[in-house]
Amino acid sequence: MKADSSKNIDAGKAAALHSAGWKNDKIADEMGITVEEVADTLQCWEEKMGMEDCEKEECTEQGKLIVLTSEELSDIYEKAATIGAKEALKVFKAERERECNGRVDRRHRNTKLLLKNYHMLKEHAENSVFGRTQMEESAMDILESMMSMYDDGVIIESIKRSATRTAIIVSHIEVMFGLYRSYCEHTSSREVDLRRYGIAWDTYMADQVLSAKEVADKYNISTRNVYEDIKIATRRLTALIFGVDGLNVR
Repeated sequence: MKADSSKNIDAGKAAALHSAGWKNDKIADEMGITVEEVADTLQCWEEKMGMEDCEKEECTEQGKLIVLTSEELSDIYEKAATIGAKEALKVFKAERERECNGRVDRRHRNTKLLLKNYHMLKEHAENSVFGRTQMEESAMDILESMMSMYDDGVIIESIKRSATRTAIIVSHIEVMFGLYRSYCEHTSSREVDLRRYGIAWDTYMADQVLSAKEVADKYNISTRNVYEDIKIATRRLTALIFGVDGLNVR
């Protein structure tokens, strides 16, 4: 569909808006014309600008050239800047969301890493009594330092390098597990939540930890349900172990 030649379409303004980053539909709304007319006008403008040998009369047959005032140009650039700022804000928010989601995922991963290594860390702390020293570092300090590490082996070794550090983390895990049980005892779905707590305990904390098959037999559920309960339990524990930031987990 070609632009209606009877219309006095401001091709220069359409081209300026297009150069400022406006979409065709927004240009159409601004100028009170159709999207098709915008497209035809812009095409005509581009052709006119590329015609090095054309006569002025031939060029003006394709569209009427209007010189914009400083006020009109200022209005165009102001609107373009507003659109640009909104798009930049969207990008910023998306980046922040990705960053937050990444930190939540790392916390959940680190929680599972600590639980899987709980008995080894506890044994290390108990057998390294003479290596303990007074430290200003808190459990939260140690946990936050884990967030900048991506190798599981390096994370565990960073905790084990100090008996005091190891004891702090072991104690923190045990206290948070106690809080998790207290939480489960006071929920509206107490039976289900206590089962999840028990499954997490038998999987990670018990003196004799159980395999998924053994846990399934003990609670008379499928192994698939065992893995699902462990997933939910570890997310709850992440919120406790990592504190306020951990509350972002589902």
